[in-house]
Amino acid sequence: MRIVIGDGLTRANLSPERQFQGLPSNLGAVEIGRLMGRGRGYGEGPLPTLLRFAAASANGGPRLILLREALDARAQEASTSAGAEAMSAWVEPVGELADRAAVVECPEGQIAWQELLAAIASVSGSTREKVEGGAEGLSFLVVGCHTEKRIQAIASFLRTVLGFRNVAVSPHLVGSATSDAHFAALRHGLPLSGVRVLLDLREAAEWVGLDPETSGVPDARPCEVGPTEAKEELPPEALRIVQLVCMHWTHARLRPLAGGFSGSLLFLADGWKAGARTEPMVLKIDAFGQMRRELDGYHQVKDFFGKHVPTFGYPVIEGGLLGVGMELAAMEGRPTTLQDHFEGADNEAAVGHFLARLEKSLDLLAGKLYGNTRERGTVAPFRAFGLQAEQQITWLGENGRMILGYLDELGGVGETVDLDQLESVVRLITRNEDSLDSEVCIQHGDLNLANVICDEGDNIWFIDWTHSGVYPVELDFAKLENDVKFVMSKAFDLEDLPRLRKFEDYLLDHRIPPGTDELPEHLKFAKWDLRFRKILGAVRLIRQRCFQLKDSEDWLVYRVALLRYALHTLSFDKRRDRGECDETQLTYALFSSEALALDLVADDFHLKIRAERPPSYPPRQRVSIDESLWVMDCEQYDPPYHVDESVLANDRTAKEGGWADPEDTTAIAESLLARPARFRDDLGRPLNPRGRTGVAGRGSLGLWGANLSVAGVAVRTSAVTGDLEVLLGAQEDNARLELPKGFILPDEDPDEGLCRIMALETGWRPRRAGEVLTEGYVYDARQTDHAWVEQRAYLIPSEEVLPDLFEPSGVFEDVSWWPLTTDTANRIPAGQARQVHLALERLRDSGTIDADAAEALLARMG
Repeated sequence: MRIVIGDGLTRANLSPERQFQGLPSNLGAVEIGRLMGRGRGYGEGPLPTLLRFAAASANGGPRLILLREALDARAQEASTSAGAEAMSAWVEPVGELADRAAVVECPEGQIAWQELLAAIASVSGSTREKVEGGAEGLSFLVVGCHTEKRIQAIASFLRTVLGFRNVAVSPHLVGSATSDAHFAALRHGLPLSGVRVLLDLREAAEWVGLDPETSGVPDARPCEVGPTEAKEELPPEALRIVQLVCMHWTHARLRPLAGGFSGSLLFLADGWKAGARTEPMVLKIDAFGQMRRELDGYHQVKDFFGKHVPTFGYPVIEGGLLGVGMELAAMEGRPTTLQDHFEGADNEAAVGHFLARLEKSLDLLAGKLYGNTRERGTVAPFRAFGLQAEQQITWLGENGRMILGYLDELGGVGETVDLDQLESVVRLITRNEDSLDSEVCIQHGDLNLANVICDEGDNIWFIDWTHSGVYPVELDFAKLENDVKFVMSKAFDLEDLPRLRKFEDYLLDHRIPPGTDELPEHLKFAKWDLRFRKILGAVRLIRQRCFQLKDSEDWLVYRVALLRYALHTLSFDKRRDRGECDETQLTYALFSSEALALDLVADDFHLKIRAERPPSYPPRQRVSIDESLWVMDCEQYDPPYHVDESVLANDRTAKEGGWADPEDTTAIAESLLARPARFRDDLGRPLNPRGRTGVAGRGSLGLWGANLSVAGVAVRTSAVTGDLEVLLGAQEDNARLELPKGFILPDEDPDEGLCRIMALETGWRPRRAGEVLTEGYVYDARQTDHAWVEQRAYLIPSEEVLPDLFEPSGVFEDVSWWPLTTDTANRIPAGQARQVHLALERLRDSGTIDADAAEALLARMG
């Protein structure tokens, strides 16, 4: 059986007469006209029409229950022109239906629940007990006044308290004096309690068993969604959400807004009421959990941004989806995303306009949110950006091999990446769990230019606060830079990759890159190529705003954030339908990942990892970065003491030809004090200048203090190919290439030591050591509190007669000439690669090698 329950259908609520318009409960002329009919059509609106047919229907038709509230004192005082009886009387034309309905009289301000239950039992021919148990076979349509109050209360009571499955409300048959609350109940409150909201008035008639064709109900349908192609692509649940959000419109035209590959639906909706155009609205639909997080984030930041974040409507839930309408204040003209502006900026004027909007956006973010909520905090960079998980290495390998496979399939691009080395380096640096003091603030958490909306008046709004929270201040800026370089720069092709690599190396070498006019000669292509200038201008603005919020010039955290997003971008694979990046964009991101990883592995912060150790060492005591320095007290510091047996066996005071200091330093006390050392322990032994390492003693290093290693860099021009070559050695089954190097013996002259080591490692002895390229402390896994490694690299003199073949007798299985290509450089440890880089610069500057060839090599090697 179908039952129509009508509430509040009295003059106090629904009368259009002047004397009732001042009553607090009166819906007002607009709502009364919508429900009851306007002017001469009063009484012919959807509400009285459906009630009339419900009351007049014969057996099998719906039953009608009307609730009437007695007047309270406030209502009586509100009008002096009408008596209490007149105000509580049924509104015309409902009065004529009252004798064909079950009428429930309610106390003032209340609903007579017991009497309502009795009326339901009476009209349905059921018992009170069955009604209270949610009797099967009953369907309800609740109509009348004050949607957010009484209508919602009655419908929710039937559905959630009594347990009736079929309870419905139609927007065309309910009204309220407060439109926002009215729509909130219909879009959010009633659906959440399981009440069906019938958007089509004909559907509402059918719900109660009336024939829409003969009942005379007006043609009031859901908001018509267009264009057709957009509507057809919407899942049924998403279409329902759009219709609920836009129920106050007669027609909505959807235009997708550009965005990332998140699976969410984001539209700009233009609306009409009949033939009149309304203000547009942004619609977003996504999985329930995702959208709930966005709403939480919005409420976290709205007080800081004011009009620069949208005003959110009440969320609408359908199935597993949640949608929301967002209104943009003071919108001027047609809004678009900043990503649309970037991708469409194909001339100087458009690029300038984009950069101006980007600058304004960054200023708003920095001023209203980042700077406003900034505070000092403790940041463990690799953990803060989720890089410590082993799964990251797995993804890197999978994505990297896929990308390199694409390049092979397309015929290669000349330069590539040593993926095994990259995985090894990323695994190494991401072990670092040390923390440092840095700035944190509330951040967007997933900021990209698709989340920045601009209108034609350059008003700006920020959307999609799903991932907002307190993070390092660098997070959003690094995400923006990443998307500008790899995701949105779609105008490049494979032929651009060599230049993109040069360009990226330059960006990563400069904390704030200079303007276009100050670019070096080897980047002159970026001065005339608008694609590069657009990226450079955007990156420059992004970094300027970021580092204005920093208290120091250190940009370790920023580079770690860049690595996080570059690695993440490797999965945005268009071929695998996982994103919008093609082969060029993916390879560009892979180049950047490699450059960042090799840069970070040599960073001073990474040198404090101290977790790496040879197999013979005991586990290192963990030392945080803020306790590592000797000048800082660390009462809990009690590292294990370790010295290898090979070191003890080669005590030079007890063994002829020994290469190690004695364990008892008494015998060498005078010479020990003569060794340079900034810090010493109570026994006068030198302490590691980089601080505590977690292991005391010398480990496998022979000398107390600095253990000097020397390396020789030999470069020649091949007599066969005419290309530059470098002398490198390889150990058995080891893909890594290294310069010939070794430790200086006690009291040995370093220059003489280099010549000895070259003879041992290569079978060829130079006549002299040559020019020093670099010298100083280097990271070495063998380091301890009392012993560390310093290295001096020499450039083998160009006048030396260099042989073609070598006979190694040291650690190398093979020593030979290797072509100076990017592939070769990628197999050399980062520190040694820099020494080769310096050697090329010296040889170029001295005129020993062809300047153009050297310049090309240096550009490729970064």
